Amino acid sequence: MERKRNSIVKGVAALPLVAMILALSAGYAPTASAQNPGLESKKGSDPLPAPADKPAERKVAAYVVDTGEIVKEIVLTGELKARNSTMISAPRIQSSFSNTVTYLAPEGSMVKKGERIVEFDDSSLLSQKSEAERTLDEAMLNIQKKKADLEAERCDLLNSLSQAESSLKQDELYGRISKDLLPANTYQKYQLNVTKSKLALQKAREQMDNFEKSYKSQMALVEINRSQAEINLKKIESDMKLLKIDAPQDGILIYGDNWASNRKVQTGDSIFPGMEVASLPDLSSMQVLGFVYDTEYSNLSPGQRCRVRFDALPGYEVEGVIESLTSVAGRKNFASDQKVFQTVVRLDRVDVDMLKPGMTAQVDVPLVLAGGATAIPRDYLGVDNQGRQFVLKGADLKQAKKEFVEIGAVGDQLVEVLSGVKTGDRLIAAQHEAEVSK
Repeated sequence: MERKRNSIVKGVAALPLVAMILALSAGYAPTASAQNPGLESKKGSDPLPAPADKPAERKVAAYVVDTGEIVKEIVLTGELKARNSTMISAPRIQSSFSNTVTYLAPEGSMVKKGERIVEFDDSSLLSQKSEAERTLDEAMLNIQKKKADLEAERCDLLNSLSQAESSLKQDELYGRISKDLLPANTYQKYQLNVTKSKLALQKAREQMDNFEKSYKSQMALVEINRSQAEINLKKIESDMKLLKIDAPQDGILIYGDNWASNRKVQTGDSIFPGMEVASLPDLSSMQVLGFVYDTEYSNLSPGQRCRVRFDALPGYEVEGVIESLTSVAGRKNFASDQKVFQTVVRLDRVDVDMLKPGMTAQVDVPLVLAGGATAIPRDYLGVDNQGRQFVLKGADLKQAKKEFVEIGAVGDQLVEVLSGVKTGDRLIAAQHEAEVSK
């Protein structure tokens, strides 16, 4: 009985193992399929796989020929400048042929009227001022000395005049003595003394008159020396004031160009009289000064519309119009031998908060080479090995055929076709030439 119980227990314990073996056997059993046609499938016969689809024909975009304008853009470079500007130039002074800059207010800073913006070296004028002051002091002393000398001379002449008058009175007393009371020679002596005294008195009076007449002229002579010394001193002081320049109005400070160094003016530069040192532009009158090469000059004329872009303001554009063109080419700058024409572009609107003088600008001028022409995009025009232009005429790759054409004006985007296609024709891009030729 005990042995039977143990057998039952062992049988029950082996059941899971048997079930697992059966499951694995069922999973690996072969089924009927196209690879095993002799075997029956318990789930029924599976259908054969469908044949692979053929690759779809590639579609390309077709362009419908139409009329349009053939436009080519000329790109000019230039600089933003103000039409109206107050120029600050180096002063003209007698003491120096050039002026050395010792101070410049920061470029681009907003300055107020009366604020110091430029200073030049005045060391030589300071020494000249000291010399002029010494000369003036000497002239003042000479005036005082001359006046004292003339007063002393006047006293001497007055004394001589008084003595002459006194001598005449005395001699006249002796001359009145009767001839009968004196010896003849004595009487003649007294009469001769009277005549001499009269002549001496006349001479003394003439000397006094001449002195009075020359007094003013002699004083005027030394006064002239003093006036000249004062003028020289005032001129030096005026020149010193010219070397200190204050802003004549409110505005933004822009440095001038130092053509000798091909850069902006800076502290330490020697500036010739009349040369621009800085300017205070009127920001509301901003315009573009562009440079035009001789190859582009004939394509431009006043009144043409254009579009202006600025390197410092990506994405910002403003419309404008060409206002003028110079008729004579000149050097672009002092250090360049290349000659260019200049054009002035007036902007339709000026944003004073964004546009600043000196910004580099690019001016795009569209030129209409042909209007109402049969036009196609440049991508749809091809050139073969012999240099002949062609198009691929057709709505798709199957129908497309190579057609040689004659072209006219060539723009940036469109090309004028003179013969070979007409409006309404469908074209595919020339890059598909190899596919069409197969």
